[in-house]
Amino acid sequence: MEEAAYSDEAPAAVIAARPPALLFSANFYGTLAAARCLGRHGVDVTVADTGRLGPASYSRFVSRRVQCPPESQPEAFLQWLVDFGLREPVKHVLYPTSDELAWLISAHRSKLEDLFHLYDPGVDAVYGLLNKRRLYEVGTEVGLHLPRTWFPQSEEDLEAVRRQANFPVLLKPTTQILHATHRKGQPVSSPDDLAREYREFARDTYAPMLVKFDPAVVNPMVQEFHPEAAEGIYSLSGFVDESGELFEARAAMKVLQRPRRLGVGVCFESAPLRPDLVEGLTRLCKKLGYHGVFEVEFIQTKDSYLLIDFNPRFYGQMGFDIARGLPLPLLAYHAATGDRDALKRAVEDARDASAAHEDAVFCNRIALEMLLNLQRLSGALPADEARQWRQWFNTHKATAVDPLIDRDDMTPAAVELATISYGAARHPRAFLRMMVFNR
Repeated sequence: MEEAAYSDEAPAAVIAARPPALLFSANFYGTLAAARCLGRHGVDVTVADTGRLGPASYSRFVSRRVQCPPESQPEAFLQWLVDFGLREPVKHVLYPTSDELAWLISAHRSKLEDLFHLYDPGVDAVYGLLNKRRLYEVGTEVGLHLPRTWFPQSEEDLEAVRRQANFPVLLKPTTQILHATHRKGQPVSSPDDLAREYREFARDTYAPMLVKFDPAVVNPMVQEFHPEAAEGIYSLSGFVDESGELFEARAAMKVLQRPRRLGVGVCFESAPLRPDLVEGLTRLCKKLGYHGVFEVEFIQTKDSYLLIDFNPRFYGQMGFDIARGLPLPLLAYHAATGDRDALKRAVEDARDASAAHEDAVFCNRIALEMLLNLQRLSGALPADEARQWRQWFNTHKATAVDPLIDRDDMTPAAVELATISYGAARHPRAFLRMMVFNR
């Protein structure tokens, strides 16, 4: 499926004068989607990464590749970013591609705002969304529903959770920002196992910079487990400006993820916007003062939609929304450069295109084939279920959006295949745990 055309055709001289963009995390599908979107609209794109094998670095829409320290070393990374801004003759647009970068930009905006074009809502807004405790408090305050969650600070608190919670539960980091392992969660099946597994989970540390900012972040959270999360994640994604008037969104259902129980989305289907969730999301953004690109996840249960995640940044399946007429990287770019007229036109065009892609689906074909083939060989996936997924893809093939495979930009897919093969050869046990055993 081709990316929807953007109607704001600028003259060549205007395109040449546009500031370049700096993107990070070359192995992230959201970075690749942003590079393709911005490059197709005449923006020079530089991709910075710690290594050389990230698929986004090899997109034909990327003008330059540079190496940088990892975001897990925030002091060194921040210094590199400042040095880059001082060295470059033209200010780049800088927009976050990860939780770490979203927080670092907001927390250190005074060092960056003269060196880059930013569209930053401030550290209170960003951390309020990326810290699960704050998100739980504010989300509940504005009338959204969330899973039952506890934030124990002591052994007594943990004992209270053991008595009150319905098991199984999930242990989760309070935030993914600068977390040592970036584990999404750890199931705990029995009350008798909670204290032991909680202590073990808490051994995953955070970078000292974040602990200094928020000492309480080291304590994991406990959340009641909803099995619907394996197949019933409803996603709202889009853009909102600082006034709240320029708001446009798309919705999708995550229908397959890896690992199957708690993981990254492999397949999504288009879904209708739910006005109640849109209104709740609008209240949440207004309460925290958030503006920019967002992706918000809800667990769909038989009774409600439960908010579990808010990503204030580019996100993995963003290419799906771009293909459905919502060029989010371009909206963020116009907002960062202060081109209000171009931003308004782009949002209006996106609204006009909103009904044209209702049958579209998103499918990471490489991940889907590996998942089906390896789990079939291992016996972890019944043959009839594998056939159902292949039939699903064949049914939607004409409208399927792939994060990697693009007829106009094929090299990133080849790089991804090579990287997966190399990683599987180097770490076969970890590869099998993820792809075969759903862990």
